[in-house]
Amino acid sequence: SYVTGVKTIREVASKRGMVASFNPKPMPNDNGSAVHINQSLWKKKNGQDFNAFYDPAEKYAELSQIAYYYIGGLLHHAKALCAITNPTADSYKRLIPGFEAPTNIAWGKMNRSVSVRIPVHHKKMPKNKRIEYRPPDPTSNIYLVETAILLAGFDGIKKKIQPPDPVDLDTYKLSKSEMKKFGVKKLPTSLQEATSSLKSDNDFLSPIIDDDFLDMYISILETQI
Repeated sequence: SYVTGVKTIREVASKRGMVASFNPKPMPNDNGSAVHINQSLWKKKNGQDFNAFYDPAEKYAELSQIAYYYIGGLLHHAKALCAITNPTADSYKRLIPGFEAPTNIAWGKMNRSVSVRIPVHHKKMPKNKRIEYRPPDPTSNIYLVETAILLAGFDGIKKKIQPPDPVDLDTYKLSKSEMKKFGVKKLPTSLQEATSSLKSDNDFLSPIIDDDFLDMYISILETQI
């Protein structure tokens, strides 16, 4: 399990005279610790499984329309998701420009500065087609994170939320006019901002997460603010 894995890593590090830290930003001038979530959706057709994110005819990154809508849902709910994927005050010490952690709500292929990255190491390989959601960090609950991301993506499919054009530039260096051109918005810069976003945008979670749990979760977040 996730908890067992963390315990094992700490024990192995201790035996080697080191300390394993799961702090999102243990060293100020180096890359932080992330939990990049890779997901794909699969369907059955004629008794066989196939990757619903894959479309070999799509020229940009072999993505299906379902994948586009899924990405649209992730970007649409990205600010609210931060309260779940980045649930501590320390989380926002990692989400700063220049260290491969996303600061902007954008997507693109092989771009480590965006929130949603599309790995495209191999062409014409349906089983490998996936999205990578980059904001989460190790202070989050992996089970809650996976659920929330999935629900955001499903909401995008349900509502047919088309994402803005992909960005293949370093989004840290985009000017205000370029951000407007590409439809790029900023991720929350504090837990307070993320919590406020979750308060105003949480209907997409309702198929699985009920109001009582959400209220309790938000109250826990607010003890850190």
